Amino acid sequence: MRIDEAFRRVIGGYWWLIGLLVLAAAFGASTYASHQDKQYQAVARVQMSGGLASTNVQADAATQWLQGVITSPNLVRAAMKSAGIKGDPMLFATDSVAVNRVGVSTVNDVSVTSGDPQRSVIAANALVQQALRYANTAHQRDAAQMTALNREITSLTKQRDSLIRQLAVAPPGPVLELQARIGAMAPTLTDLLRQRSDLILATSQRSSIGLLDPATAVADPVGPKESQLVGLAALAALILALGLVALLEGVRPRVRGRRWVAAELDAPLLGHLPTPDLASRRGARSVREFGSAAAVLSARFAGRPVLVLPVEKKYEKLAARICSEVETLTGVRLQLASDAAAVRAGSPEGGSQQDAVVIALSPSVEAQRKLEELQRNAEVMGWPVVGVLTFRHHLILDSLFPVEEGRHVGPANAPKPAAAAKAKPATTTVAEPATAKPATAKPATTSAGEPAAAAKPKAPQTAGASVPSSANGGVLSGQKMRRLP
Repeated sequence: MRIDEAFRRVIGGYWWLIGLLVLAAAFGASTYASHQDKQYQAVARVQMSGGLASTNVQADAATQWLQGVITSPNLVRAAMKSAGIKGDPMLFATDSVAVNRVGVSTVNDVSVTSGDPQRSVIAANALVQQALRYANTAHQRDAAQMTALNREITSLTKQRDSLIRQLAVAPPGPVLELQARIGAMAPTLTDLLRQRSDLILATSQRSSIGLLDPATAVADPVGPKESQLVGLAALAALILALGLVALLEGVRPRVRGRRWVAAELDAPLLGHLPTPDLASRRGARSVREFGSAAAVLSARFAGRPVLVLPVEKKYEKLAARICSEVETLTGVRLQLASDAAAVRAGSPEGGSQQDAVVIALSPSVEAQRKLEELQRNAEVMGWPVVGVLTFRHHLILDSLFPVEEGRHVGPANAPKPAAAAKAKPATTTVAEPATAKPATAKPATTSAGEPAAAAKPKAPQTAGASVPSSANGGVLSGQKMRRLP
């Protein structure tokens, strides 16, 4: 199957189903979004310690650290309590609290979303203040520990310097004692200096938070995002519709388009009837064009009958009408395949229909199974399919306004009942023999005094017998017309 044929079968054949599903999904999403409460957002901006981040990795690390602190359950619970927001802290932290980095930097925006702008501002400020206290408390502990280490290092250094001065003026006896005391203080002083260097390194790597802008509410509501919901719903419906259409086409494949029908039957396209109303101008023109192609085909297969084989039995009336119209307009004689099959079945030798050729009659959209059945039937009968005639089949129009004698029977063309046509009771004119009662009426004369021509009566309706009408050349002589109630 070619790509254009697949596109025609899937999209061209089921566009109404795809459009209906997409519109229904979009309408449902729009209705859902319109019934949701509006959401308002408050944003506070903070600065992480460390200045500019050299890479995205460093900036992401600072942002993730801040997000981990901000979304802690204890901090979120306290912020919700201060703002008067009820609910699950874990769910609120996941859905309503966000930390967004500003470029490749350590500046971050802390946003809180709720149904009330004032509550969002209170919750955002509470979260930021708790994060500031947490970060600043850690730095304060580092500062206190650094002060204690410096005090101990200073004390040991003073004691060592004092012992060194004593060692310089001490007599030979106490020298060994002073040297031992100085040597015992060296490991302790070295350990304190190492602890201070580690603390300095840890303090430099530990993040701190500085408040740049307090939380302020965004003027316009940030949710629900109706356009986004509608777009996502329409996209999901489109994917679902394409899958459903592909499934339907796979279960019951249909051939769409006159040229594809002809290609499926492996025969040339001889014509197309845009309307089943063969008496209309378009229908007559299409019949003439088909008749010209049928004349060429009949000349090609001279001496062999040309049959019209509809793809379904319900189109036999239309096929018979087409044969009649083609013979009337172009003089090309076509036969209905069912009649030819009956003649062949009644002939002991198969008759002249054995060498017949077939013109397939099919709608422009038909099930592939029906076309395959037509090919098999023609092959069984020994009739090669040498041409295809398609017509446009309107399922709704043809069911509401059936076609009779090639013209749609609608409200304007529908025949009226005889009882409603006249108010008086209908009468029937019957001819009686003249011997029953001779006619006494005098012949009518014209203004010139000459006998007038006999009036041509309309064709009478008789019960059980037909009376020849003067319009058809019949003459009523020696008979009398009598009206029966």
